[in-house]
Amino acid sequence: MKKDAYEDLVKEISKKLSEKILQEEGDLTGRIKTIDADIAMIVREVGLRTSKLVIEQTRDEKVAKKKPKD
Repeated sequence: MKKDAYEDLVKEISKKLSEKILQEEGDLTGRIKTIDADIAMIVREVGLRTSKLVIEQTRDEKVAKKKPKD
């Protein structure tokens, strides 16, 4: 996978996620040492959902190619 191809998207998502966390969580000074674990859980969920969508789309395209044409 070409990681460089996704750099702009990673920057955009990171900025949006950080803004949302700061908006929702308020004062994080007491959690500064553990916030990375919370963020990792969110990013892991994003990865799982993205993988699911990519796999489903790939499957659907493969099935569509194998269906007999009328």
